[in-house]
Amino acid sequence: MLDPVSIAAIAAPYLAKGAEALAKTAGEKIGGIVGDLAQSVANKFKGDSYAEQTLERAREKPESKERENTLKGVLAEKMQEDPAFGEEIGRLIDKAQKAGTVFDQRGQTVHGNQTNIGEANAPVFSGTFSGPVNVGDSGRGKS
Repeated sequence: MLDPVSIAAIAAPYLAKGAEALAKTAGEKIGGIVGDLAQSVANKFKGDSYAEQTLERAREKPESKERENTLKGVLAEKMQEDPAFGEEIGRLIDKAQKAGTVFDQRGQTVHGNQTNIGEANAPVFSGTFSGPVNVGDSGRGKS
């Protein structure tokens, strides 16, 4: 199993974007899992005003890397303090990843042709492209 910091890094974008947004793009199954994840985290953060505010601020502006990083830190700290909570979050993240493989290249600059994604049935987060981008079957050879 991954360490709390790694799990928090995976979980934070799910938490910031929310189950409804992911259900629209990735399907109901992953949306339901993310809903369970969000509820577990909200329950754990309850009563800790800093943690609650951090989660709310990340949800207000899910594209903010600074807010996401702050959420990662708070979540990792909570998982380190409570190993059972960490295991629960780890299981939910594993379930979410199995429900739909997430391809994540945020923060990276992609040079040249991008052919390693293949078929995507889950969210694809991209970095900055410096060349042409083909979507769908446009990059595949036709017979």
